[in-house]
Amino acid sequence: MRLIDIVVGNLRRRKGRMILMVVGLAIGVGTVVALRSLTSTIEQEIGAQLDQYGANIVVVPKSNSQEVSYGGVSLSTAAFDVHQLKSEDLKNIKSIQYANRLSIIAPKLLGTIEANGKRMLLAGVDFGEELKMKQWWQISGRAPSAPDELLIGYEAARTLGIIEAPAPASHGGAPHGDNHEVVKRDLKPLRTNLALAGKPFRVAGVLQETGGQDDLLIYSPLTTAQQLLGKPGELSLVEVSALCNGCPIDDIVAQISAALPHAKVSAVQQAVRARMQTVERLSRFSTALSIVMVLIGFLMVFITMMASVVERTKEIGVLRALGFRKTHVIRIFIIEAAVVSLIGGVVGWAAGILSGVLSAPYFTETGVGMHPSLELALAALVAAVMIGVISSLYPAIKASKLDPTESLRYF
Repeated sequence: MRLIDIVVGNLRRRKGRMILMVVGLAIGVGTVVALRSLTSTIEQEIGAQLDQYGANIVVVPKSNSQEVSYGGVSLSTAAFDVHQLKSEDLKNIKSIQYANRLSIIAPKLLGTIEANGKRMLLAGVDFGEELKMKQWWQISGRAPSAPDELLIGYEAARTLGIIEAPAPASHGGAPHGDNHEVVKRDLKPLRTNLALAGKPFRVAGVLQETGGQDDLLIYSPLTTAQQLLGKPGELSLVEVSALCNGCPIDDIVAQISAALPHAKVSAVQQAVRARMQTVERLSRFSTALSIVMVLIGFLMVFITMMASVVERTKEIGVLRALGFRKTHVIRIFIIEAAVVSLIGGVVGWAAGILSGVLSAPYFTETGVGMHPSLELALAALVAAVMIGVISSLYPAIKASKLDPTESLRYF
């Protein structure tokens, strides 16, 4: 008689006990699978949402500076040996090892320029990248699509008379101050022509008030700003947004620094810290609950197998009397536990995935779905079998040590 035949026969005769073990393991495995899947989905959504808040890495020209002070009072800071960023540096950033983690690379050139006789701040940008990075922007009109088109910040548009100044707060306008509420207004331009450095341009759109420095700028295409400021091919800074779901920010900063030795690369620590803390909290919660469920599954299999040893004392005595060795008895119990655990793992994985798919839209703000993972499936099955085997070791060893003579007295 083969051991596998004995195992199959025992499982058929004790269907109730087998079903109890399968259900117990399935609940544990299903809970862990659903939780890990939901955690992964939520982490991805949080990473995507936080990536919309802007850059988390800033690249600026490296320069040496010397502060002049007297009596502890700073008088001035002199900069020397300034290294300029070039448009060609963007290729070096895109060539780093973690280039696939860089979602947005937004170059900028900043400077002052005369606009209708007034000195204003000009920012040359790549509008395709800039609009992806600053998804909170609201534009009255449209983004520039030609070299001679501009996007004007809210305060800059007021200063240049492109839009009408809002009415005072008592007449329905938005109050100004530290606590004023930014509201969306109809910013239909009073005129669409603007001269920069004596050259005519068209106003394609006006930026809704953001309450920040964006309101003060005139935005033009990058190449246009380079021509107007007399800095062909030069950049003032590059803002980089790295995909943050587990992103190795420090490694990315180090790789960009190595690719651009003439630049200073720094992570925006506040954005990075917020991302990583949120992800870490979710991971810790998921891990803690997973450990609890694993312990519950372990105890359930252990108790069930111990009860099975007591229940099958006579059977074990007969097997030993027929010449089965201790190792045979141990293998019978371990194989039974492994088979039941594998079935429980499959049922639990399927139930966990189904629960995760159905509940994911309710746990995420964007209602994104969850996709089954092959790695998670393999991990769940292996973990279930290991729990079953390890928890059945002691009962199996105890069963093998039963004295055949004493066992046969139960007949």
